[in-house]
Amino acid sequence: MNKKETLVIVLVALSITLCVQHYEKNIYPHKEELFTTSTTCSKCHDRLIDVSGRDVSIYSDWQQSIHSNAAVDPYFLAKLSSETAEFPELKDEIEAECARCHMPLASAQAASEGFKLTVSEGLREDYEFHDFAIEGVSCTICHQIENRDLGKESSFSGHYVIDFTTKKPQRKIYGPFDPSWPELMAGASGYRPVKGEVVERAELCAICHTLYTPTIENGKVIGTFPEQTPFLEWLNSIYSQNITCQMCHMKAGKAKVTTMPKNAPLRDMKAHYFVGANVQILKIQGDEVGAKRSETQLKSAARIKIESVELEKGKIVIKVTVENFAGHKFPTGFPSRRAFIHLFVEDSSGKVFESGKYYSDGRIEGEDEPFEPHHDVVGSEGDVQIYESIMVNKDGRVTRTLLEAFGYVKDNRILPEGFEKSRAHPDTLVRGLAATDTNFVGGRDEVTYIVKGNFSKPIRVVAELMYQPVSYPFLRSLHPTEQTKSFEAVIGKVEKTTLVSSDVRILD
Repeated sequence: MNKKETLVIVLVALSITLCVQHYEKNIYPHKEELFTTSTTCSKCHDRLIDVSGRDVSIYSDWQQSIHSNAAVDPYFLAKLSSETAEFPELKDEIEAECARCHMPLASAQAASEGFKLTVSEGLREDYEFHDFAIEGVSCTICHQIENRDLGKESSFSGHYVIDFTTKKPQRKIYGPFDPSWPELMAGASGYRPVKGEVVERAELCAICHTLYTPTIENGKVIGTFPEQTPFLEWLNSIYSQNITCQMCHMKAGKAKVTTMPKNAPLRDMKAHYFVGANVQILKIQGDEVGAKRSETQLKSAARIKIESVELEKGKIVIKVTVENFAGHKFPTGFPSRRAFIHLFVEDSSGKVFESGKYYSDGRIEGEDEPFEPHHDVVGSEGDVQIYESIMVNKDGRVTRTLLEAFGYVKDNRILPEGFEKSRAHPDTLVRGLAATDTNFVGGRDEVTYIVKGNFSKPIRVVAELMYQPVSYPFLRSLHPTEQTKSFEAVIGKVEKTTLVSSDVRILD
């Protein structure tokens, strides 16, 4: 770098610093203590084009993500309002727990000042750190987390550690590379960039994605409940050796960014839209591109295959396998998510058998109350294979109220490859009839369908693996509030079921 280039960088850094300091001093008087919003980062991490012409803009990618909408996700707000309506005396405590992961910037800022932030307070436009709150999971929270006890139980459920003592511009912010222009970034953002490999480790994601919620009985907390455990599932899989969350949920590619200084190094640019299976929520938010991206991700996570179709006297025997290619259970995360098999048989006279028929409101034909058991063999249209986790309260009653949950009576979500039941963490165990199903193993499940009758060729068998992020029982269980009514209205406008995979077999 010659003297002219150095001078230009210094002048740009000084100009940006003065603008940021003036803006923050007048608009956010305490903001410099811990965080800046993503707009500060966008000055250098947006409108980025690589040498192949590909858009690699970090800020724009993040804006489309569920992370950026974590505080205003309509399903989150609906479910939260439903839970607090059932436990109004614990509303502030419940909201403060949720704020740690859904409003982490504002929650950490509040914690540094000695109080707990509630979601309701964070959503108020007149709240001092409202802009922090609605940032959701933003740049300066993930990249400021200290590497302390990560991957351990003490860090789960949003217990990240932030350096509350070091002041700007000496505050560290961590990235995957040795910084090329640390002074420029420090001047522009108020943070001093350093290499921190933690941002590429699954343990970072585990902070909020290994979540234990309180179990409440008679207004008192009597225990905790493993609401979601993908990190613990991943640990018991083949992927934990060399495949991290970031590798699957953030696309990467070698990219020399043309819109940065001409001597920018060649680096792995990871996309920050954190693609998952949130097809319906992204559609509700009007992000069709993100929804399509999530649908592609979902389709890569699992596959259904018709292994064999045997025509015997008076019956057809069909063997179907479902394979899981994700590094955790499929589906994983919040218990309202489920997958199921839709299988039908047609002969020369038309459709003669159908298991798993579904409707636009999310209902599945033949689903039992209070839940459908796991099946190794499906012998009638009244049975359907549903992969899900079913919560029960302390008395063993099925519940869809998270804060009543004491354990799982059923968990037959497809295990990741390499998952060994004998060494599984207690909170990731298979529950219900799947626990004794020898065809339900790490990476796959095999289901046998027996269709009785006399059939005439050609016979066509179709198997489809379907996915629902919000099951019909969960929708039906929502306590009536303003937020739940609003959510029911918007989700009613999108298809609630997504096709993950399909296979066809024809006997001529």
